[in-house]
Amino acid sequence: MRLQVAIDRVNLKTAEAMIEEMRGLADIIEVGTSLIKDYGLENSVARFKKRFPDQCFLADIKTCDEGAYEFRKSYESGGDIPTVMGFSSITTIRACAGVAGELGKEYMIDLLEVPADRIRALCEVFPEAIFCIHLPSDKQGEGLVELVKSSVKELSGAKKIAVAGGVTLGMVPVLKSCGIEIGIVGSAITKSENKHEMAARFAEAVRG
Repeated sequence: MRLQVAIDRVNLKTAEAMIEEMRGLADIIEVGTSLIKDYGLENSVARFKKRFPDQCFLADIKTCDEGAYEFRKSYESGGDIPTVMGFSSITTIRACAGVAGELGKEYMIDLLEVPADRIRALCEVFPEAIFCIHLPSDKQGEGLVELVKSSVKELSGAKKIAVAGGVTLGMVPVLKSCGIEIGIVGSAITKSENKHEMAARFAEAVRG
């Protein structure tokens, strides 16, 4: 299981300090949507990749149209894994997948508020994608385990499944038992008093 730490709604200096604290602990650093919107790909993703070239970065661009253009820009900026929303048209997701395949890169389909029949269809068409079971942040983690258990059934053909939306340390064993490959953790780490120590605890849990 891989640990992804989501960094968002902070300034660039704070984000860089957090990334420094996560070195060797986070398999993936997520450059959050608001961070990219506030500063742009060049001033966030590209800047971080230049300073931390060996770190895998997910650029949470949440593409829903202009798939090929946005994915190519994300990769060119140093993003290793861009995101496309699962409610986007199949044509858009196919364009994203095409760019990812051309460059030999990973990509993520965000399943935020995507119904079961749509999840099954996406899994059949894009089995190589990382599928992210995503509980809205506004729900503050309520119902995440139930969402994971129900969604995993629809993703039987998926090679890689991620989970986001209120993941806690106590949930890690459940996620591992469900076959989750990436646990995405945000505020449980980034808002803790000792971010490095908390990231280390999560890293030990997901890798143990």
